Amino acid sequence: MFKQPFKNNQIPLNGLQQIRKRLNQQEQLLRVIQSALPDNLAAHCLHTTYSKNNVILFTDSSVWASKLLYMRQAILKALSQHIGERVHALKVNILSKHVTRHQKAPKTPSNKALSFLSEANNVESSDKLSISMNKLIKTLKKNNLLN
Repeated sequence: MFKQPFKNNQIPLNGLQQIRKRLNQQEQLLRVIQSALPDNLAAHCLHTTYSKNNVILFTDSSVWASKLLYMRQAILKALSQHIGERVHALKVNILSKHVTRHQKAPKTPSNKALSFLSEANNVESSDKLSISMNKLIKTLKKNNLLN
């Protein structure tokens, strides 16, 4: 009934299982790196990837990146022992901090500002702008009473 996006009889795992397996391998490599480092450095190792005997280690700032690069030999040695073959290169990248921007709620005008707008608006006028402005003022006053 449902189509499988990764249908391949030769691969025993489906697409999501392949991704999960890869993430588990990366997490295991990260633990190997963290165990080879002092605790203060290990806390700043966030993620790692491994491909073709090259490792990319992700950290949270340039200061920690330079300190991790000083520990290059210890990291490469630990990874080589874990993987069983020589790891050639270590690259340290910095993960940018995700800035979440909260949308600010619009400011509601004060009662003083609303009364000033009411006085300035010509209620007897029959033009569309004046009628719309009057509706807006009434709505804003009503919302101020609710808050």
